[in-house]
Amino acid sequence: MIQKLFDLHRFKLIILSVAFLTVSGIGTLLQAQTVIGARELAVGQTTSALQGTAWSMFGNPALMSENERSVSFFSIRYFGLAEISDMAFAGSYPINFGVVGVGAHRYGDDLFNENKLRLGYKHSFAGFHFGAILNYSHVAFGGGYGSAGAFGVDIGLAAPIISDLWIGAKATNINQPEYGSKNNEKLPRELSIGLSYQLSDIALFTSDVVKDVQFPISYRGGVEVSIIENLMGRAGVTTEPLTFSGGFGYSRDFWAVNIAVQRHENRVLGYSPAIDFKITW
Repeated sequence: MIQKLFDLHRFKLIILSVAFLTVSGIGTLLQAQTVIGARELAVGQTTSALQGTAWSMFGNPALMSENERSVSFFSIRYFGLAEISDMAFAGSYPINFGVVGVGAHRYGDDLFNENKLRLGYKHSFAGFHFGAILNYSHVAFGGGYGSAGAFGVDIGLAAPIISDLWIGAKATNINQPEYGSKNNEKLPRELSIGLSYQLSDIALFTSDVVKDVQFPISYRGGVEVSIIENLMGRAGVTTEPLTFSGGFGYSRDFWAVNIAVQRHENRVLGYSPAIDFKITW
């Protein structure tokens, strides 16, 4: 019995170690580069100029909606493993001088977990949209190995080139935060720029160029098409690493649901299913 418990604990440690390496992007083979939001995942993680999403708190804050109040919930299971899951929440509320938003994100369990709390603001003027996020990240290791936290700042910009063609850009952790004062572990820093084009009511095309300071440039693209009224189909692809994704979304006046699945180029890693749900009022 003791041996079985030890083997189970050891297996769990191995799984969580792989998960940490994957989600943190350590190693080009295991690099995940996932995003928050099932719609975002389905269209190839193209978030820089993606409009009409409830997850701009984790993407480009300049694109938070000025027209609706909403709360959203998200979950993803990386590579089909219950031990490697993400959960997130986001909410936005338009005010007289812009939009305020909040977000929360948790990854891991008692052995290792990473938590984020986000506070955002967005404003627009003369067709230009800009936003900023104050993010607190906290990591904790079980077994008395300690924990650490750090504050980061993200910024985003967006504007229409023409009525249906938008450009957006965002940068994460521009203040170069570090976990703790002793280990000097820097939080991920990323810069991206992208375009989105709305072809009437038929389809939306999106593309991003993303550069993490530690990894090669990633090119991403996605498409969203109207299947029938209120039902959307989506597909996307990324490089560095090579991934393929797809999914569907269904919306009504006061709610919407999205599902997605991503396939990594490494077949051993398998599929990552995701779902989110939004309520608007």
